[in-house]
Parts: sequence; structure tokens; C-alpha cells
Amino acid sequence: MSIMDDDGIGGSGYTLDDLSDYLDRGRVPAIPEIDANPECQAVLDSLTRMSAVSKELVDTEAAAVDASWFDAVMREVTREVRAGRDIPLAEDDDVHLVITEGAIRAMVRETGDALPGVIVERTRIVGDVDDAEEGVRVEVAISVAYGQRMRRAADHVRRATADALAKHTPLRIASIDVTVDSLHTFDAEEGER
Repeated sequence: MSIMDDDGIGGSGYTLDDLSDYLDRGRVPAIPEIDANPECQAVLDSLTRMSAVSKELVDTEAAAVDASWFDAVMREVTREVRAGRDIPLAEDDDVHLVITEGAIRAMVRETGDALPGVIVERTRIVGDVDDAEEGVRVEVAISVAYGQRMRRAADHVRRATADALAKHTPLRIASIDVTVDSLHTFDAEEGER
């Protein structure tokens, strides 16, 4: 499966490279097809966070960020921002409010990325979002800065994710599984490890 539709991210007609260039230009001149598209906005938010993390790592370690690792994370972000399933927020005779699965994945990613030394690599919502009895399992794969305690970082991600989900979604959460998928650090001679 492609990481985006033939008509670009969120049907905007723009690719990940286009969005990166747009961000580099300070979003000037404004492009309404990007600015009004929630999937494009989620990718731009992730690009902004990844750029800040990459700059921090480069400043700290004085080495370049490994492009293949960065590209893999951004491909996953692009895949995850797709709307996915609709999850009902409220319903009455005249109104049917939903939140999309993509919006929830973006929220989980933003929550984890906000924690020091953590970069969210992947998120998944597993299970039937309409089954209030069973609940869903939220899977989060993270990269932790070398030297940080992995279990502590995973616990912080789990708690922050649980708080955000409880505050902003109607989902019944069966579990939040956080996996440390990689460590990130940069060595001037070896690059990313």
C-alpha cells in the first residue's frame, strides 16, 4: 500500500516533500489546499516536531541526523494521518459528531513527542472502536534518547497517552502497549545508532 493516495496527502495533491518545502519556506505563500487539509496539518505538525528534535540532537551531538531513520518515521506519520475509522463523539437526532482514528493517532504521537527524549515512531489502534465492552488496545512504538531509562520513558508515554485519550476521546481503552523500538543518539564518526 502506498503511503499516500495518488492525489497526495489527504487528497491535497501535495507530497511529503512538498509539505517539507512549504514548511521550510515558512508556509509562504499560503497554499489553501494544504492549510485547510487536516491530514496535511497533522503531517506539518509532525515535521515541525521532528525538525526540532533533529536540531536538538545535532546541536547536542554535532552530527547529522540519519536520513533513513528520519524518512522511516515520516513515512509512518504520513500513513497514520489518514482519517481511518470514524469514532462517534456525540449523537442526537440532528447532529452526528465524530473524531477520526487518524486524529487520535496524531494526538497520541504529539503527546509522546512532547516528552523529553522520546520520539513516537508508530501508533496503532487495535480492536473494534464501536465495542464498548471489549475496548481497544493502543500500541505505541517509541525511540528513546540514549542514556535515558527505557522503562521510565515507556511509563511516561503510557500515562500521558492514557490522560490524553481519557480527556479527548470516548474510547474505552483495554490497554496501552508501549514498546521501545530503538534508541537514538548521534556519534560524530558513526552517525545515528
